[in-house]
Amino acid sequence: MSKAAFNSATRNILIALGLIALGLILWRITEVMVIAFGGIVVATLLRAMAMPLRRFRGLSDHARVGIAITALVLFVAVLGWLFGREIAAETDELRRLLPEQAQRIAVTLKQTRLGGSLVDALHNTASDGKTIGGLGIAAMTAGSAALDLILIIFLGVYFALDPELYLDGVLRLLPMGQRERVRRAFLNAGDSLRRWLLAQIAAMAIVGVLAGSMLAILGVPLALVLGGLAAVFEFIPVAGAFLFGIPGVVVAFSKGPRTALYTIIGYVAVQQIESNLIVPLLQRWAVKMPPVVSLLAVVAAGILLGPPGVVFAAPLAVVCLALVHQLYVRDTLEMPGSQGTTRPKEGGAPG
Repeated sequence: MSKAAFNSATRNILIALGLIALGLILWRITEVMVIAFGGIVVATLLRAMAMPLRRFRGLSDHARVGIAITALVLFVAVLGWLFGREIAAETDELRRLLPEQAQRIAVTLKQTRLGGSLVDALHNTASDGKTIGGLGIAAMTAGSAALDLILIIFLGVYFALDPELYLDGVLRLLPMGQRERVRRAFLNAGDSLRRWLLAQIAAMAIVGVLAGSMLAILGVPLALVLGGLAAVFEFIPVAGAFLFGIPGVVVAFSKGPRTALYTIIGYVAVQQIESNLIVPLLQRWAVKMPPVVSLLAVVAAGILLGPPGVVFAAPLAVVCLALVHQLYVRDTLEMPGSQGTTRPKEGGAPG
């Protein structure tokens, strides 16, 4: 083997080892990566709110983002002033009511053979000597999630105020010839994420109003906070449509099995409206996300990143699809002269 070939092989081996080491490092800091991506999502939302202010050319970029942040804080403060006391009271009542109604549902299920077996299996699983430890872990997890949320918000503010600084820092890790191409891909992915977020917020608001109104019409207690939970769970693709109905059905059981049945029917109707009317209409303007891709994104993010990954599965899929389309499909497969754009002649093989 010549010296040049040996040096080339050594260089390739070192690059491969470096990539493997980088992959292992990223695997170990997945929580940090999820928090960082959450900050990017918040920053994208803040900059989307600041976009209408571009018509005022006298305002700097920092000023527009600052006004957007101030408006958002004032909006949250007004909501808290108008509904904060009622939301707090209903939340406390929900914490008290859910365990009571869960126990009542368990007693009802025990009256049947299949239901009794299911309740016994759940009881044995929950009381396997780790109930107190499980409660402690749940409390620690809730506290950690609250701290992560605060960190995500602060990161989002920093990213929103000066996105070019962080984008240029990432691009400097790439060869000079690739930087402009990757910059365009990142900007395109950011635009896709912005449109998806605005559409998702609209869907969350509509689902929250529909679910809360349905519960109020049926006479289910705590309709306001349950409608808010439905709006929050709507952010999670696929699984959110199932999760937001569980607390509502449990609470509806306090009014009797018939009310619970009507609530299930109402949630199914809201879910059908969401999946067959609201989402298709919004996706005409925003990024179209096939249901299979959403489901696979949830499964993959849950396996690789845990519960936080499930929350950010949809926006992460939006960004990944945009980057793949820009960097691989469009700039590689569909470039003039590439094999992906070579078409066969009429009646023959490719020319």
